[in-house]
Amino acid sequence: MRSLPSFLAGVVATIATIVTVPMLWLTINVQDEDGYVALSSDLARDAELQRSVAAYVANDFVARGLLPEALEGAAAAVMTSVAVQAANQPDVTAAWEDSQRTLHRSALGDAAGPLTVDLGPMAAVVAQRVGDQLPVSLPDDLAVPVQIGDEQDREHVQWVERSRLWTLLGLMAILVSVAVCVLGARSRPLAIAGLGIGALVAAGTLWAGTSIVTPMLIDGLEGSTAFAKSLQKLLVDRAGDSLAQWLRPMAWTGAAAAVLGLGGHAIASRRR
Repeated sequence: MRSLPSFLAGVVATIATIVTVPMLWLTINVQDEDGYVALSSDLARDAELQRSVAAYVANDFVARGLLPEALEGAAAAVMTSVAVQAANQPDVTAAWEDSQRTLHRSALGDAAGPLTVDLGPMAAVVAQRVGDQLPVSLPDDLAVPVQIGDEQDREHVQWVERSRLWTLLGLMAILVSVAVCVLGARSRPLAIAGLGIGALVAAGTLWAGTSIVTPMLIDGLEGSTAFAKSLQKLLVDRAGDSLAQWLRPMAWTGAAAAVLGLGGHAIASRRR
């Protein structure tokens, strides 16, 4: 009878891992503001996003009367060129990260209403760099809010705030089930091998889920502007890639545990 509780505990550990790993990823990379900024920082170098930012800023300046409508196309082209050339510059990256902090606070802070991101920091950097290429003077201290999602989207992301609690519960479940699996097994090497196989199953399940769910989420996204659509798609794609990077060491660790456990069991059997 000792093997049955051990087997069941191994199954529980596998299921708990499948649930806990995404929750831990959310806690580190989405719930935490610095983690989210680090996750989204690389997006500043995406050419499509840069074009969307430049077009939106140019349109916003025209709507405010700061830029003649006749110059909107030329301004957008100049801003895009400048943004592409300066994408790797520290001030551009810093401005993008400042903008992403406003999105994080809008989504997970105490704000109400639609989800918004302030492109003001990006607009300021671009305006400073193109000031000598356009026959107008552009301000560099404006807030440029862009709606990324509506009130319903805010309700959807609120559960991210509970990811830390779910992570702690999941980790406790994993620790307890692993202990029961190993201590309650007739053969501890076999139990370790089983846990390794469980880790492989969990990694494979999460990888398959990411590969299937991420494209579905991207296809279903609807933004109010070209910039909103670009940012939504890039964030979802970046999140999928980031989680996938977690699964590789998890799979290798599981494979190593399986090999070591089976090897240990074979050696113990020979000795007996």
